Amino acid sequence: MRLVVRELDITPDHSMWQGGYVQRDHAFEKVNDPIKASVFVIEVSGKKMVWVSMDVSGVNDEIVNGVIKSVNEKGYPLAYDDILVGATHTHSGPLVGAYFERPIDEDYVNYIIDTLSTNIYEQLNERGEEVELKFSKTLVDGLYSNRNDKNKFSDKWVHLLGFFKGEELKAVFCTLAHHCTVLGPNFMDLSADLFGKMRDLLEEEFKAPVLMAQGNAGDMGNKQYRQSNVYDEVEKQAFNIVDQIKKKRSPWVDLKTDSIRMHKGSYKAVYDVDVAVFIKKKAEFEEKLKTEKDFDTVKLLVTGINSYTRKIDKGSRHVETDMPYRIYDIGELKIVAVPGELGSILGMRIKAAAKAKECILWAYMNPCNLGYMVEREAYNTFSQEANVTDYPAGIPDEYAQAIIDDINN
Repeated sequence: MRLVVRELDITPDHSMWQGGYVQRDHAFEKVNDPIKASVFVIEVSGKKMVWVSMDVSGVNDEIVNGVIKSVNEKGYPLAYDDILVGATHTHSGPLVGAYFERPIDEDYVNYIIDTLSTNIYEQLNERGEEVELKFSKTLVDGLYSNRNDKNKFSDKWVHLLGFFKGEELKAVFCTLAHHCTVLGPNFMDLSADLFGKMRDLLEEEFKAPVLMAQGNAGDMGNKQYRQSNVYDEVEKQAFNIVDQIKKKRSPWVDLKTDSIRMHKGSYKAVYDVDVAVFIKKKAEFEEKLKTEKDFDTVKLLVTGINSYTRKIDKGSRHVETDMPYRIYDIGELKIVAVPGELGSILGMRIKAAAKAKECILWAYMNPCNLGYMVEREAYNTFSQEANVTDYPAGIPDEYAQAIIDDINN
């Protein structure tokens, strides 16, 4: 395996809207900490792949296709399935895709496309360092969980991929299922939030670049553990998670990487939508909002009201839609790329079904258009996911099962 790594500063040089939190009513006020993109180009047996992670809430195909087109025009034949572009899902990063009625800064989007494509083209044309791949895991305790019920079984494993040249660690891929949204809607400064601070601390620990990848975090967070929604809390939570990684991480284990194989599939979801259900729920939320004082509950109510308004505007209808996924086998490593916010339970089912030495679920991937997908039982609770999702109960379970049925082919 060969590797070329770049870490890019993509902090906007002017004020613009942030991605996330419908409650915000103006553009960000100042930059709190840098916004970055991490780019790994790996080569196995002559086959190259590009891994990208960006400090934004979600990356759509406008950016990905723009990068691919530009790289091809520069002279390198990059295909769609050769590039994985994920978002850390910070809600305090720059807006790069449609979110309610907020205006997108097209100049910034074009800057992102130009910056990524220029660096990716250069990286694809570099020979890179010869490295060996290893993995390590850490089970984090007492810091985050299912954000609706901290006692519910949920995915708290941190997965690390280490790229080694001899004994020297050259780069790290870190993924965990944790909503990168410690900062609340009242925080109006630009920030990479939790994953940005974790990246800084991990880079200090490993003395190597770190790519932060979001996992099956659709219903994961630290709502029950944090004391505030400001940056001091980001620093505290990041320190505590990284401290557990330092103290509890399992030894590095070798992964063979003799080939890259990818196959993709999709599940066809078929269901009917009755807006009468949404009208009733919206009215219930509006009534509850009149007296609710708890900050997090108010946030859920406001988001739910806006989501039900959006659903009502679409009207009652019959829906048939394809829900895609991609599965990559890189020797003994398996990566399942999901373009949406998959819930913790569904992700754990998928990983448990994989016959691989190490299986990683990388969510919030391009085209990042599937939204929330949580297990059937979650619909019986008052939760962000059940309020916002466009899918009726059971559809996400069937999507996960389609991946499970396909994962070892």
